[in-house]
Amino acid sequence: PLLKPVITTITILNGMWIWNDYLLPSLMLGQNGAVKTLPVAVQAFVGSYVKQWDLILPAALLAILPMIILFMFAQRQIINGMVEGAIK
Repeated sequence: PLLKPVITTITILNGMWIWNDYLLPSLMLGQNGAVKTLPVAVQAFVGSYVKQWDLILPAALLAILPMIILFMFAQRQIINGMVEGAIK
């Protein structure tokens, strides 16, 4: 019972880290693969000489939106977990 806020905070922050991970999926799946994670797919719109801003911005919004929604619903647990972890 005492560790519930801390475990919840660690779970949420770890989930956010995994959601935004770029290096491991790009190494494992490759840049030219048919299967891509969302951060790797967003980076595919950026070229050496051309940046497709009309595709980058909506893709970035779709990548960020689930994390914003998760934070809106779990911000109380995140704050409680960080505060209780700092006090104890």
